[in-house]
Amino acid sequence: MSYAIDRTGNPASTVTPTTRGQKIGLVGAGRMGTGMGISLLRHGTELHIKANKSRIGAERLVSMGAYEHTSIAELARQVNAVVLSLPSSREVEAVCLGRHGLFAHLPRQCLILDCTTSYPASTLALAEQAQIKGLHLVDAPVTRSPEHAAEGLLNAIVGSDEKAFPLAAGILAAFCENIVRVGDIGQGHKLKLVYNSMTMGIAAVAAEACQLAESLGVDLATLRSLVSRGATNSGIFQNFAAFLLNEKPDVLAISITNAAKDIDCALRLADETAIRVPVLTAAAQKLRASVDEGKGQLTLPHLALP
Repeated sequence: MSYAIDRTGNPASTVTPTTRGQKIGLVGAGRMGTGMGISLLRHGTELHIKANKSRIGAERLVSMGAYEHTSIAELARQVNAVVLSLPSSREVEAVCLGRHGLFAHLPRQCLILDCTTSYPASTLALAEQAQIKGLHLVDAPVTRSPEHAAEGLLNAIVGSDEKAFPLAAGILAAFCENIVRVGDIGQGHKLKLVYNSMTMGIAAVAAEACQLAESLGVDLATLRSLVSRGATNSGIFQNFAAFLLNEKPDVLAISITNAAKDIDCALRLADETAIRVPVLTAAAQKLRASVDEGKGQLTLPHLALP
């Protein structure tokens, strides 16, 4: 069951997916995008996809009935809405702009949902250009895991005007449990970067605490038991412990490179508003150092390994 949430955090209404029979494009069939695609297909969408670098997700979605296209332009001519699930603003801009991009080939009034963790300034610039083309761009970054995406249980943080929000919510409801409108265009991506910066900051601390425990001969399972009973507890620490104890080897599947990218974006936002964030800056340095050591493609819990 999906809810639209107002800014007080109270459920405003139950949202029924409006995707049955709709022709919806999905650009970025990575792990998260594949999960979104599975949920869209489950809700009766005629799904059109453009594959990620990896073929795994695309092949899975095609086997379930999706139509694959070899170009963005070809996909754009087949759909009335598009969901983007890409690594960063750079890829979003590449997909949207240019003579082969979405803006040049989508029909007027088409809705573009950017579920990427994008940079807000880029989002605002793209939204302005979309409007000139008669299109609607909404930022709708998501939280939770690819598994939650496939189960329809993501959380969407939406930046949208009031007119476009119901249309966006009807599509998001196919793969989201909670849909939160937090303001106008760009506000969703701002909040997602603040959220991710907190996540990565906690991850950096949890990684070093686990390393300290190991060096002191402190049993990690005992530490987890203690932390679980106090205010220090967090989902990030619990996932790190489960990874290190070989209980959940695939937990927190975000790469260290993407984690570093997200916290760096948050630091850029802080710099633009002249806010000092020394602790987040230190966390960002730890993530960058891990990337420099060649660990960038490893998942976030690998921060806790020597």
